Amino acid sequence: MDTSQNEVRAKLARHLAALANHGGGYLIFGVDDTTRKPQGQTSLDRALFGEDAISGIVKRYLDPPFQCQTAWTICDGVEYPVVIAPTHGARPIIAKTDGPHDGKSRPIGVRQGEIYVRAPGPESIAIRTPEDWTALLERCLSHRADLLANIMHRAIGRPSKPALIVSQMLTAASDATADDFISQVAATQIPPEDEIWFRPKSQNFTVNGYALVGNDGDLLAIENPSTLNEHVGTALRSHFQRSNMPFRHVRAAERAPQFRTAKLLEREVGYLEGMRLPTMPVARGTEDYWRIYEQGIVTIAESYLEDHIAFRTGSRLRFLLVSESLARMHGLLAHARLIGEQTPAVNQIVVRMDWRGLRNRTLCWDRDTVVFGGKKLADDRFARTFTLSWSELRGSYFPALRRTLIPFFSMFDFPGQPDAATWLTQTLVQEELTKIDHGMRLFEDASSHQT
Repeated sequence: MDTSQNEVRAKLARHLAALANHGGGYLIFGVDDTTRKPQGQTSLDRALFGEDAISGIVKRYLDPPFQCQTAWTICDGVEYPVVIAPTHGARPIIAKTDGPHDGKSRPIGVRQGEIYVRAPGPESIAIRTPEDWTALLERCLSHRADLLANIMHRAIGRPSKPALIVSQMLTAASDATADDFISQVAATQIPPEDEIWFRPKSQNFTVNGYALVGNDGDLLAIENPSTLNEHVGTALRSHFQRSNMPFRHVRAAERAPQFRTAKLLEREVGYLEGMRLPTMPVARGTEDYWRIYEQGIVTIAESYLEDHIAFRTGSRLRFLLVSESLARMHGLLAHARLIGEQTPAVNQIVVRMDWRGLRNRTLCWDRDTVVFGGKKLADDRFARTFTLSWSELRGSYFPALRRTLIPFFSMFDFPGQPDAATWLTQTLVQEELTKIDHGMRLFEDASSHQT
């Protein structure tokens, strides 16, 4: 199916709408509908089945829009694209425009105003009978009930401050993630010639995290973190290029997220962890390792890409890039916002930053010309825990990101230049993020309904 053809795009829109209204599903290309056998290598461009191409179909024909994810599966040495359609939300997916018309002026693929569902066959059909509505309405009402419960939790009573145990658990989870990251760097087998740039990652990294807090001030549990992180990963692709996206959910068996248990502050906890370093191919860039705790805590350790840049260019200077520093915290807060949207009754987000290996570093504005400014840091570590309200993170994303980063950037003194509170504007932040990835972007505020 050539997704550049208008008739094909309209037909795919019908199938995507039906899958979403079915509670989500998979659309597999390259398999014969009758024999169910894979058809072999195609000459079509791989990009025709990418997330941008599918997103264009959804935006053209369907409302409300939703983000699909594309994966590739291998059969007999041939890759086949699989489009993963998420479930609908509080509203069913409806066709907002007709497909191209045939010779008799009949729309092909989709008809404006129709709601499509999956039916035996299998096929995607316009909803017709009361029975077709039952499961769809039940899911819509379930989403609305979660939303109503969330609103009531925020409206009834004054929100409690996060309990002390929340910050203690978050700190303990961050430290445990950091300790494990350090041990993984030590356990990774690499050629002797790579020791000089790889081993220092165990001292030079940041471990950041957040905790979800309810109206009573206690942690909110995260149910089924694996499925939730997959759904959030789909939405994150609207804000991050694949190579830069944090909390990547890889499906390859040897690198897929694993569930583990441990103790935090004498409590038994369970968590989903990302790829462990010894199972990953060693690249001269950055490594990361994340955890999502069932108890409502998320942490991620990331080495500094800046150290790789210094090694590659032969520079002895120690620095951090404004763009990379912004991207690290944007990745954390974006994940927190998307997880929060899937967690009923979240009221506050407790955030922890822990930057390590800072001594003698300065701030750099350009990775190519290495433009530095200001004095070098004397302290080797910057750690801070603070609280954001959910309404702030959900409705005023950039101010929340700005408030998070001003204390960190303020450590870098630039004689004769404005302080961080002056230069850290939304325009500058978006420009710096674009230096890393032309597709990386901030969230808009709640009035745009963009996620």
